[in-house]
Amino acid sequence: METTITYYLTRLALVVIVASGVGCSIDPTNTVEETSAKESTTEFIDGLLATAQTQSETAAFVLTLQALETMLEAGFIERAQLEAEQRNLPEDVSTDLRLRYAMVRARLDLQSGNTDTAIRWLRGSLASGANAKLELGREYFILLGDTLMEVGQNIPAIEAYAASSTNGWDNGTSELFDKLWTALTSLDTEQLANLAEEATSYELRGWIELARTVRVDEFSIRRQLDSIAQWKRVWARHSAVNQLPDALVELQQTWNQRPSHIALILPLQQPAGNAIQEGFLSAYYQALGISREVPRISVFDSSTVTSIFPIYNEATTSGADLIIGPLNKQFVNQLAQMPELPVTTLALNYSDTPPLDKEKLFQFGLAPEDEIGQIVQLAWEAGYRNAALIAPSSEDYLRLQKYFSRRWAAEGGVVVSEETFNDESSFADIIKQLMAIDSSEARADRLLNLLPRNNIEFIPRRRNDIDFIFLIANPRQGRQIKPTLAFYFAGDVPVYSLPSIYDGQDNQSENSDLDGIVFADAPWVLQESEELKVEMNTNLRQVQGPLQRLRAMGIDSFRLYPRLKQFANQRVNSIQGTTGKLQMSEGQRIHRTLTMAQFESGLAREYRIDGNISR
Repeated sequence: METTITYYLTRLALVVIVASGVGCSIDPTNTVEETSAKESTTEFIDGLLATAQTQSETAAFVLTLQALETMLEAGFIERAQLEAEQRNLPEDVSTDLRLRYAMVRARLDLQSGNTDTAIRWLRGSLASGANAKLELGREYFILLGDTLMEVGQNIPAIEAYAASSTNGWDNGTSELFDKLWTALTSLDTEQLANLAEEATSYELRGWIELARTVRVDEFSIRRQLDSIAQWKRVWARHSAVNQLPDALVELQQTWNQRPSHIALILPLQQPAGNAIQEGFLSAYYQALGISREVPRISVFDSSTVTSIFPIYNEATTSGADLIIGPLNKQFVNQLAQMPELPVTTLALNYSDTPPLDKEKLFQFGLAPEDEIGQIVQLAWEAGYRNAALIAPSSEDYLRLQKYFSRRWAAEGGVVVSEETFNDESSFADIIKQLMAIDSSEARADRLLNLLPRNNIEFIPRRRNDIDFIFLIANPRQGRQIKPTLAFYFAGDVPVYSLPSIYDGQDNQSENSDLDGIVFADAPWVLQESEELKVEMNTNLRQVQGPLQRLRAMGIDSFRLYPRLKQFANQRVNSIQGTTGKLQMSEGQRIHRTLTMAQFESGLAREYRIDGNISR
């Protein structure tokens, strides 16, 4: 028996050698060689299965398993599935064979898109004896981690990857560590803290602490490098000490290659440009307090220019190797139309053109589309399907109304009622029309005309097909609209809004009229204890919500400057900014995920999504 298996293993090795020798260039002999390799593999599989028919049950299973593994490697998926369904697992096979069989069945299910079934194979009794210290066990835990990541079970995937990371070093270690690091960085701060409390192994806890260490200093590469060095001293026996994930290895290179001269182009004679500059320079001086290794800053005022090109050329001529700005959308459109930019540029707005593949142009802004998209997702996940919409009637807000309606329809929802208002509008009339109270009153009038009695009591009824209201308004308008909704029997209808609903001031007496409204906003506006915010509020003029958000944008634009290449190379998927969680999409556009908040007793409080939102 042993001689037979050895013979077929030798034949398989020859097949692999033949297949690996096939060149990449177009050559008439390639097809012949590939066909020969395929035929040899098929012959080898046929031989294994034929020999299996002459062996005892256990020996036959060994050969069949070998054949199934070969089919998987060769891509003969349909045949492997048919063979697997026809075979039974003997009762007396070893732990290793049971594990190999579970892995084969899981891989076959993955090939068919049956991820849940694959997970059941990998978590079933056949795999219970997996030993991460052995090579087969390591392969198992990596496969388990990969499979769990496919379905978004990142925490158990991390545990699987960490179990396999202790088994020595080989060519696959770097890839494993990168997978583990990607999974770790997908968790938020609270999830990392909870996972740390539950970790029972030195290896897993070390990985978690490395991720937490890097997360704390997310906006300072210099601090991150120092923190990693300290982590290595504390976790001296950890596997990652000798080989960090590639993303961390490249941190030093990123730091060494960071821009040394930044040109900031802003309309400084406008409140928006001034607020962004305040945030930018505040972040600069904070970085200066950490390390003297900060870039030179040159500031250019674009307030009076009609074309970006003269001032942009002046900035590049000054020797800047990174330009931050402009803010004006028209100027960003002009840059987007250039065939190629001479210097890496972080524009502070988005072009109107579709995302373009321009290596040196990044775009970052406070687009309300990001905020609307988040509201749409929240409402849909809450189980809502029918929306009502209230918004100002100006052209800018009409664009946002249309965007909300498109996004909501794309999810499968319906806007069943919408009303607009202006400065002359009566909010009572607006709400009555939105909730069809006016129709109810009209029906009552018709009834009174038919039955002219003075003692008929009438209570108007609102329409009951509205799941939630999407409100675009400022705080003054919102303080009138929300109580009016309650007056007209709609106080129990959830109301979602944009950052514009909050002025950033903790005015409990006035904001109590906004109680219950859920809205998205920048973490900077909602977190009063932020160290830099406290310092800025002490040293700079007091500003309300809109300018606070622009200050936060200035802070993020400075803190992004050494990270742009990491985003472009996909070494960084996201970072937590003061304007929100920052992620880069197609066309190197950096978008935000904001913090959800709700007014409670006149104060804006973080809104916890716990699965009990649906009515």
